[in-house]
Amino acid sequence: MILGLDVSTSKIGYCVIDDKQNLLEVHFKKLKEDTLEDKAWKFFSNELKDIDRKYKITEVRIEEPFTMFSGGKTTAGTMAKLQRFNGMVSLMAYHCFNKVPILVPSRSARSKCGIKIKRGENTKKKIIEWVEQKYPKEFIVELTRHGNPKPGTDDMADSVVVALSHFST
Repeated sequence: MILGLDVSTSKIGYCVIDDKQNLLEVHFKKLKEDTLEDKAWKFFSNELKDIDRKYKITEVRIEEPFTMFSGGKTTAGTMAKLQRFNGMVSLMAYHCFNKVPILVPSRSARSKCGIKIKRGENTKKKIIEWVEQKYPKEFIVELTRHGNPKPGTDDMADSVVVALSHFST
């Protein structure tokens, strides 16, 4: 069983995929606590321990945090905070499953899954569509009243792609 995680400081997308690439579970957790430490601890105490009780996780794959600036959207402080939190979640996952998490660059995960994003295309939308097509019964996309995927959908889709990258290594 593979646990895929897409970690940000405000929410975490996660999924469990079995050895036959069946999507067993996919969720996201909105993180409301004040400190990064509280967020990591709550995620560990609730979600990770619950997954550990239900499944025999053999591998943990986590989307690697960005290491480059992207067109003025990311500051050095934001990147440092995300790196720090990703490390905390990695440690919590290691503690829970006794497996060293594998950090997977998002571009590499997409490539291993055969997802091609052309310049100018909406990456999040394309990934959601790809996962929805691969798992039409398990990955149900709920829309907002404006017709956009509900918040967290992209995080769940990213966690699926990160987990599936295992099968192309």
